[in-house]
Amino acid sequence: MVTTREKVLAEFLNQPNRALTGSELATRLQISRESIWKAIQALRKNGFEIQGQPAKGYIYLGTSKLSAPVIQTACRKFRGQVLVFDELSSTQDQAKAAISHRQVTLPAVWLAESQTAGYGRRGRQFFSPAATGLYFSVAFQLAVPLQNPGLLTTGVAEAIWQVLHSFYPQADLQLKWVNDIYCNGKKAVGILTEAVTDLETQSAQTVVIGCGINLSTTNFPTELAPKAGKLGDLVDRNQLAAALLDAIQIRIGDFTTGDFLTNYRKHSLVLGRPVELRGAHETVHGTATQINDDGALVVITPEGSRTFVSGEVTKVNVK
Repeated sequence: MVTTREKVLAEFLNQPNRALTGSELATRLQISRESIWKAIQALRKNGFEIQGQPAKGYIYLGTSKLSAPVIQTACRKFRGQVLVFDELSSTQDQAKAAISHRQVTLPAVWLAESQTAGYGRRGRQFFSPAATGLYFSVAFQLAVPLQNPGLLTTGVAEAIWQVLHSFYPQADLQLKWVNDIYCNGKKAVGILTEAVTDLETQSAQTVVIGCGINLSTTNFPTELAPKAGKLGDLVDRNQLAAALLDAIQIRIGDFTTGDFLTNYRKHSLVLGRPVELRGAHETVHGTATQINDDGALVVITPEGSRTFVSGEVTKVNVK
């Protein structure tokens, strides 16, 4: 059931930058002015900045907190369920558990103000403090079973790069194969793309994309400080979340074309540089020379040219 508070917020969101009087809101929602006043006080208490202007009414100025209604209103392409939590152990685990228990209709996104056990590839910790980052996992049902995971992972990373570049145009953003984003030589964005296999069909048609972004985080743990970085000053996280969800929604529909690879290669951190690549059973040293049309990384090693469809570049010689 939609609460009075949610109805009042919707009125503000649907008429941005416009002052609304208590009488106008009461008439539109068919409730008393006292109920409007109580709803506005409740919204203020929950972090929504609503300014009262004499003889004009109330005007909504925004919120520093993540808000499902604000994100949903700002989205232009993404029309899935938006779930916001103050704290989770991991948005990725929350998403996969909900999918496993068939508790949600896809697409859907889980966002958290903070994570106590956020993780990336190989289960590595992703430091996720409140207020200075954006942490979410979004799940989609693909039109057909996943055939080329290399294009999906690189495609999602490039789509996220595009959005972050628009919000932080002065930042030096580079893509580290397969799906990390570095800013000024330090990791600022971690992306984890996982496929969920249907036990009956043994096909992977559901994907869960986890993303952790250090927006303005600086107080990294000692062990992360030398290699973790931020994008810049804090931006409107609800607007950024909406832009990212729209971009990922579009990319889910077109990643198989590979049209994004030109830009991915242009902003690659690894191409032309000596790298160390860790696979499931080996660690390889060589020079990254190409990202092929399947999103795979080509590395020239002492033994010759090798192509990797999975793995992790753990070291890049940028000198």
